[in-house]
Amino acid sequence: GQRGSVVAIVPSTGEVRAMVSVPGYDPNQVKNSQAFQRLNQDPDAPLFNRATQAGYQPGSTMKVVTATAALDSGEFDPDTVLNADSPKEISGVPLQNAGGESFGDIPMTEALTNSVNTYWAQVGEKLGKDTMYKYMDRFGFDEKPRLDYPSFQLATSGVFEGNKLLTADDSIDIGRVAIGQERLNVTPLQMAEVAAAVANDGELMEPRLWSKVIDTDGREQDLANTLTEMMADVVNEGTGGAAALASDQLAGKTGTAEIDIQRGINQAWFIGFAPADDPQIAVAATVERTTGFGGEVA
Repeated sequence: GQRGSVVAIVPSTGEVRAMVSVPGYDPNQVKNSQAFQRLNQDPDAPLFNRATQAGYQPGSTMKVVTATAALDSGEFDPDTVLNADSPKEISGVPLQNAGGESFGDIPMTEALTNSVNTYWAQVGEKLGKDTMYKYMDRFGFDEKPRLDYPSFQLATSGVFEGNKLLTADDSIDIGRVAIGQERLNVTPLQMAEVAAAVANDGELMEPRLWSKVIDTDGREQDLANTLTEMMADVVNEGTGGAAALASDQLAGKTGTAEIDIQRGINQAWFIGFAPADDPQIAVAATVERTTGFGGEVA
């Protein structure tokens, strides 16, 4: 019975496996303008896609971004010790830990484990706005998500003054930004991308909503898988045998474009990828004006 959102992403591909906005609505019920008007006037805003449009304060989930900036910049390491008593003056204003608990001198690992506000706010201040913003931008903050979705349904995550997106040149309490407070607003999609980037060894994949295409008659289009099998046969049994690898299955296709038929001069080609069942590299090779064929020369 509570409003909220869940976004689930496959870290290695960016595939959005789940994107839930609660409360939702049945699109089939929007049969006329009166029904749409009722949904549009509902105080729970079911038409509002909270996953991509809602700006929430991220709280301590933001400490993952701050920790990334601290470690990758080389300014801190997991054993860096700071005093984490409570309260601590941040930007001239006292900041408390949850329950007012004081932790004394602790390393970064303990500070993340216990989500210690005063530790991470000091990290944000020591890194400064420029460094924090650099890493926020790397995670996708300060621009609309790279999602194939209507632009008006995509909200930017960042620090705002009203509707104005603030930059590192503006007056910002970066210590409180570092712990997910201040005027920081984020979408659930953005924070799912933060988690996915860490899970994918630091590489942020572009999120995508589709995983397969269905024909109008209901048939699933699995052309890529079919073509992979066919291209593997080209290497195993056909014209691409010269490209066979001892260790991995390669999928490929040869090509021979006749440039001068009378003189037997060709443009030789080979394209392919490997391993066929888990592609890590795709290649194209071509040889100019050769009398050989793609399967022999390229």
